[in-house]
Amino acid sequence: MTSWVRPALVAGSIALGAAAFAVAQDEGVKQVEQLVKKANATVSAIGEAKLQLSKTFEVYNSLLSDTATDRKDLYKKLQKEMENTEKKRAEIATRKGEMDTEAETLFKSWGDSASAITDPALRKRSEERLAETKTHYAEIAKAGSRAAELYAPVMKSLGDQVTYLGHDLNPGAVASLKPNAAKLNTQAKELDQRIDETMATANKTIGTLRP
Repeated sequence: MTSWVRPALVAGSIALGAAAFAVAQDEGVKQVEQLVKKANATVSAIGEAKLQLSKTFEVYNSLLSDTATDRKDLYKKLQKEMENTEKKRAEIATRKGEMDTEAETLFKSWGDSASAITDPALRKRSEERLAETKTHYAEIAKAGSRAAELYAPVMKSLGDQVTYLGHDLNPGAVASLKPNAAKLNTQAKELDQRIDETMATANKTIGTLRP
């Protein structure tokens, strides 16, 4: 092998190694960005479900209003809005599942990368950062699960009342639900506040993940 070929090969190998390292690092940043994107989508789904629940209760309260003129039509609208609310709740679970998948990919890649660090102190620091990120992510995942669960009691009570009215939409039946309606509206307001708190917590934690 000529004297000038060997240095050229070494230089080429170094260049290739540096390029591979750069690609790996870039991929890691992209994975974090993708996780943030999926987390934001989950929070967005929580917000959309909250908005849909508000629309549902607008129809619900119109149905029970003393000034309602067509309760049969409002009853049908309420059933449709409830169906839409359940779809939005299901969307939260779907988005959370996608977020969990993305997190699993990131954490596996990060763990492999940390293991490849030869400097013990630096490797330990990377592993600690990974553990910290997993803890932050767990808070976001918990917010996603909790948001879907929070709707359950309110939707169950609302469903019971809709069933109650299913064969009896006359003024007397509606009037008999007034105490239940007052209680349910209070629960809905409390739910609204708790959803806001859940979203605020999730958004704050997402901020810690951003590159």
